[in-house]
Amino acid sequence: MIRRALASVAAALALLTGPAGPALADQAVPSWQPRGEEVRGRASTADAPQLDPGVLYRDTLSAAEGTKNYAVDLDAGRSAYLAVFALPEPGSEVAFGDGIRLTLTSTDGTRCDSDYRTFSADGAARPIGTWVKRTIGEGEQCQQAHAYVLEVTRTSQGTSDAAPWPLQIRFTNEPGLVDGATPGPALSPGTQTPVPASGTGGRTSGGTDFASAAALAPGVWKDEVRPGQTRFYRVPVAWGQQAWVAADFANARVTKPGGYSGSGVRLEVYNPRWAFVRTDTAAYAGRPASVTTTTGRVAYANRYESSDLVSAARFDGSYYLAVTVHPEVAGFIGGAVPVTLRVDVEGTAQAGPSYDGDPTGDLGLPGEPGSGNPVLRAFGFAALGAGTVLLLSLAVWVAAARRPRAAASGGR
Repeated sequence: MIRRALASVAAALALLTGPAGPALADQAVPSWQPRGEEVRGRASTADAPQLDPGVLYRDTLSAAEGTKNYAVDLDAGRSAYLAVFALPEPGSEVAFGDGIRLTLTSTDGTRCDSDYRTFSADGAARPIGTWVKRTIGEGEQCQQAHAYVLEVTRTSQGTSDAAPWPLQIRFTNEPGLVDGATPGPALSPGTQTPVPASGTGGRTSGGTDFASAAALAPGVWKDEVRPGQTRFYRVPVAWGQQAWVAADFANARVTKPGGYSGSGVRLEVYNPRWAFVRTDTAAYAGRPASVTTTTGRVAYANRYESSDLVSAARFDGSYYLAVTVHPEVAGFIGGAVPVTLRVDVEGTAQAGPSYDGDPTGDLGLPGEPGSGNPVLRAFGFAALGAGTVLLLSLAVWVAAARRPRAAASGGR
């Protein structure tokens, strides 16, 4: 029994830490290493590998390959979301318009949805991603139970690094509402409220990806970000609420006077299913700079609105922040840039809609409430560290293994 428990722990740790690769100590900047099950997308839709909901997948996409396809089966009752992130090596050469385009198409040729993300600044290699979706609802596209194809296309300038980009792929479903349930009205973003100048919080340390994102309550939090690094955080936002976040980048030790980066600091927000919501950037020259963004006000009916900011705020749960300092900032400052995150969650939490099933059943990420995978849910307290989790898990299993023996001895 203990041997089986050890095997289960080892498998769970392997999933959480992702594939074997270079140690972070060997990398100039700690970065997002894709996790989960390896998959190999195909150029032909006829050979596209099948993706299952609730599973994290990893792949690669080179400039020469251009496009890869993946197969998904969708039913007629649940909305579906397919999110893809490109994870170029920190420091690799990318151009302003380089990026990825996602397209969701029925095998009968109907285009259901498409979206794209670019780096939006030369040399700004960092994790970028977004989603495509099939939303159940009157007047929406692709409502039938059918076989569908996710197409992922990479765009790269000839001067950019052509090396493969690791991909992180996530497919999740969302049940519909029970018969007769009314979702309530859509909610437009409110007027920006002042983020707190002071308050509870303290030091934090952002993660390298969504799964390791540091949880932030309303208040003021301090961290530091190295040039070329992206740190991730998550803010719980309930139905009816809206989060406002400001990132204040402090002055840093200037090593080359006159240095300047036009997109030197960046703050992005993503929703619980990894859709890109909004970004704000500012120039940085080693002097203080600030950016601000919002999650939108969360409501189920937002999904039927045309505004991307409103439509993406369709779920309660963890909204993710990505804070980046441009790699070129290293050319004129020494060390990391101190950053202060000011978080405000506005509004009173409301009751959610009446789902016909568990809406969080296949989210499959540590730290997300209601994660449907029992192994991942057990590791939802991964902030304790993998070693601590391993020891705690072993203690529980060892105690469980010994208890029947003790009972049997007592019976004699």
